[in-house]
Amino acid sequence: MNDKTHSADGSVPDPFVPSDNEPFWSVDDSPATSSADTISLPRMPFLVGAGVVAIVIASLAALWLTGGDDSSTKPEDGSPSAKDADTDTDADADADASAEPTAPTQTDFDVLETELATSRDRVTELEIELQVQPIPALPGTSLRRIVVAADAKFISVGSNSVAVVGPFGAYATIDPATNSVTATGQAATGATRVMRTPSAVWVTNYGGSEIVRVDPIANVVLSTFSFPGPDGIAKDGPSLIVASHDGLFVARVDPGRGEILDQVDVQGKPTAVVVTTNFGIWVAIFDTGELVQIDPDSFEITERVIVGAGPVGLTVHDGLAWVANHEEGTVAVVDLEMAEVVETIAVGDGPTEVAIQGGHAWVTVTDAGNLIQIDAETYKIITQTPLGASSRGGPTGIAVGNGSVWVAVQGERSVVRVTLAEG
Repeated sequence: MNDKTHSADGSVPDPFVPSDNEPFWSVDDSPATSSADTISLPRMPFLVGAGVVAIVIASLAALWLTGGDDSSTKPEDGSPSAKDADTDTDADADADASAEPTAPTQTDFDVLETELATSRDRVTELEIELQVQPIPALPGTSLRRIVVAADAKFISVGSNSVAVVGPFGAYATIDPATNSVTATGQAATGATRVMRTPSAVWVTNYGGSEIVRVDPIANVVLSTFSFPGPDGIAKDGPSLIVASHDGLFVARVDPGRGEILDQVDVQGKPTAVVVTTNFGIWVAIFDTGELVQIDPDSFEITERVIVGAGPVGLTVHDGLAWVANHEEGTVAVVDLEMAEVVETIAVGDGPTEVAIQGGHAWVTVTDAGNLIQIDAETYKIITQTPLGASSRGGPTGIAVGNGSVWVAVQGERSVVRVTLAEG
């Protein structure tokens, strides 16, 4: 997320949209050599010499194969035959032994070792090629696209209803039972987040520096209250926890009166906010690349963990925080009890949000236009599904509920519902 500034029309810019060789053949132009320039060699002496060389080579080969043993023939001059070889002296035996084939030299071994090393390297290369296979996509039967009136960017699921909001404040609600849009409207001038609770749809109106409450049944705005540059929002009992991106603080707010009850300076620009039962409040800080823990009782910072460049998305599950680092292209996994990063996963350009469903982490990678599925135990990417990307955005918001993963696709005015087959 880049620093937010207002445009001339009052809208808020999208913080997550990225801004004579020679031919290989040649012609030989050199002049051909004339016959006057050539030298002719006599042919007959050459042929005779070649024959002599061939005979010598053949003789030497035969001698090598027989190991220098001449017992198969008897010389015509009456010299001792192989039968008389038993009477040879020790010196003669040594001479015969010297005629045996020459043992391999160190150079021969070196050549062989080099060839074996080359073969091993090639086998290793082939094994790596086999392991690096394209990541599969989800089957088309698992995906359902639902068209909405809003230019969907952020999404929230709750009370058997799905709420989605666009970057310019248009919202819509979806009935998961029928996949139909049940309400649409305008709630803000520059929205950054949406949260569906049992009784309301809450929208952070960054463009208007206010928090908006929408009645999803009557499809009307119930109330608003002022809050400077709001971004992340979460429910904490009857209160709201809201991040002020411009004010560099996080506050506990009474939603009925719009009064700030507690406030803490986080020394950076806060984005996503999550309230946990056992580990307090956690906030992603965009410009410092941190995850910050706030004690819910004292409302003071108790931990700061470096997670990566530009964290904007955050979810917590089973004592682990999953953080989408938009600028770095990674998802960091943080052990909340130890307050340390246990894994960092490269997911591609511009990850924005992350959610946990069915033992998997689901990540929207906006700039690359992908939905990534990660095994939550092994941290390995299982599927990579293209949902589309354009200058106006791509898959951005993500939420889980009603047995599905819901993805808001900015620039396409649609929500993609992912439902995996059981088993």
